[in-house]
Amino acid sequence: MPAPRDTAVVVRAARLYYELGRSQTEVAEELGLSRSNVSRILTQARDRGIVEITIHDPDGPPRRDETLEAALRSAFSLREVHVVSAPRTPGIDAVAREGAALLSQRAPQVGSIGVSWGQTVQSVVAALESLHLRPAPRVLPLVGGHSALDQLDAGESVLRTLASRLGARAETLYAPAVLESATAVATLRGESSIGSVLEAAAQVELALVGIGSAGVHSSPHIVELMRLDAAERERFLAQRPAGDVCGRFVDGDGVPLGAPTDQRVLAVTFSELLRVPEVLGVAAGAEKAPGVIGVLRSGAIHTLVVDTDLARAMLERA
Repeated sequence: MPAPRDTAVVVRAARLYYELGRSQTEVAEELGLSRSNVSRILTQARDRGIVEITIHDPDGPPRRDETLEAALRSAFSLREVHVVSAPRTPGIDAVAREGAALLSQRAPQVGSIGVSWGQTVQSVVAALESLHLRPAPRVLPLVGGHSALDQLDAGESVLRTLASRLGARAETLYAPAVLESATAVATLRGESSIGSVLEAAAQVELALVGIGSAGVHSSPHIVELMRLDAAERERFLAQRPAGDVCGRFVDGDGVPLGAPTDQRVLAVTFSELLRVPEVLGVAAGAEKAPGVIGVLRSGAIHTLVVDTDLARAMLERA
């Protein structure tokens, strides 16, 4: 057991060197020691646990918070939860890297993958390294295309980019994701080229979906594209929309909303999404907490990837 005076010297030297940024020569001069003694003292500081050195690699894997993960699993009966953060990195970037890592693990094990839209989904796909799987899984859209909501900066859709990274061919829906009338949706679903893709999308083994929250980010844009009239908007708001997944809204208890919004989306139905063996949901940002809670309560999500800020906000609300 080192003498108290020895410990005081070690702590003083460590503070000068690690906290104040003094050189070993400067520390030696201030403490009246030789430089070699200072070097040995700093080594002692690490060996005795007085100083702990943590390296934060901004390009390394995100850090996971197991305490928050356990709390979310319990609160929402989730199969798997990843709560992540990275130093000096926005939450969405940490979620993107973790989501891409999970997708890399899952993709070789499934024969088909469905993908939705949203900024976080875009980020996950952009972070995915090329795998060029053989055999390659089918890559299918869970929602229609030609939407401002599913465009990467490079101008390629999320669907095509994901397929390219996996060495697959994208099976596209040549129709809008959101329409202005229920009649238009029904008509397009009746087209064999569209209906067959949606039928196949409903049978995917793995789905990658973004989770939205009413009133923030892309969610209000979805409603704008529907061109609801005053009466329809009143009906929509009366249902107390909280979150959305694949363009379909739920309330705070996870109950899917009906007309008018449910009839304006060309996408897999909510009941079809519930039958997918694994739905990987990704979201970032504390402001999304109400929506993510609602979607999780619907039972649609099995595996969740969120950042620490969103995780804490969700637990505070739940």
